[in-house]
Amino acid sequence: MTPTLSLDVNDFKDILDGMVDGVITINQHGIILSFNKTAKTMFGYKLEEVVGKNVSILMPEPDRSAHDSYLHNHVTTGNAHIIGIGRDVMAQKKDGTTFPIYLSVIEYPAKVEGDRWFIGSCREITLQKQQEE
Repeated sequence: MTPTLSLDVNDFKDILDGMVDGVITINQHGIILSFNKTAKTMFGYKLEEVVGKNVSILMPEPDRSAHDSYLHNHVTTGNAHIIGIGRDVMAQKKDGTTFPIYLSVIEYPAKVEGDRWFIGSCREITLQKQQEE
């Protein structure tokens, strides 16, 4: 017999906060909905400083200015620029410092309150990049 698993929102928050990768959830408009403990440490933000803000605050230029058009293109055409494809990108901390991360983004398979959601997992790769050089 398969055991029944019953989780609530707080259980998922605890699971995400225990992950070694930063996990960020956004909606189809690029608005940050959740930001786990690792992401807070990695980017130097408190939760209340990012939730409700556009995810582009975590990116340096030129991605910062172009991000909403990438997202809009995906939502309207289905053309994935980064969705489902992990890759190295540059990120930006609250203090303006830029650093490399490995970013993987998936689209949540169901609409939530009429919005499409995207979940990003990011891992800082500064040491890896330094070793490569």
